[in-house]
Amino acid sequence: MLTFLRKVRKSLIDTGSTRRYLLYAIGEIALVVIGILIALQINNWNEHRKLESRSLEYLQRLKVDLDNVSRDVNGSMMDTERKFHQAQVAFEALETKELTPNKREDFENHLKEYYQFSITIQNTPAYHEMLSSGDLGLLKNEWLRTAFADLSEARDFLMEVNQSNHNAYKNNKELIEKHVRYHIRNFDTDSTKFDVTYDFDAMTNDDLFINQISNDVYIWYDIFRMYKRYERRVHRIQDSIQVELKKYDSLFFDK
Repeated sequence: MLTFLRKVRKSLIDTGSTRRYLLYAIGEIALVVIGILIALQINNWNEHRKLESRSLEYLQRLKVDLDNVSRDVNGSMMDTERKFHQAQVAFEALETKELTPNKREDFENHLKEYYQFSITIQNTPAYHEMLSSGDLGLLKNEWLRTAFADLSEARDFLMEVNQSNHNAYKNNKELIEKHVRYHIRNFDTDSTKFDVTYDFDAMTNDDLFINQISNDVYIWYDIFRMYKRYERRVHRIQDSIQVELKKYDSLFFDK
């Protein structure tokens, strides 16, 4: 193409036709400008497609993160509901001064797990990577950006609540240690299983101890409600992620 244009230019110069040469020069400049514009357009299109591809990749990773969080929260909710039930059984037994055989296991399990506030929730690595790398703008849905920020704060709050309760129980351990002793089953293994011995009659006559078990019921119920709210947030974000992913079907997956 360039060789052809050089030949045309030389021919016009040789003929001495200034007017025709000027028209040719203008046309050649126009072709160059058009070529540059087309090249810029193609480059912009490629850059846009790269950004769309990165945005899609982040959305897919966020979906995986949320699926993991959802399973984690579901397990924590089941664990919390179980602890709430055990606390209820223990409180009712102490209030009625009657520990029936069918409630003994729940009663003793509550004593065994008295200090266990080790419930955790997985993080969302993809969101925090976007946040630290300045790529949060690739998450085009503004509601989603706010929702992930709120979810991260809610997770931190839940973890703080669990840690605070754990610390409070440890600092007030004389209440439980007055009536309960723990016995590890196998000292020579890595097993964490242990048994408890306790004086049930002494417990039923200790108002402070009963009040503490009553407090356990409230605490585990409150934590369960917080997990329920957290779960609802996760599900709403999951639904929104699905909507956003469908928008990419025509861009990347149409045949």
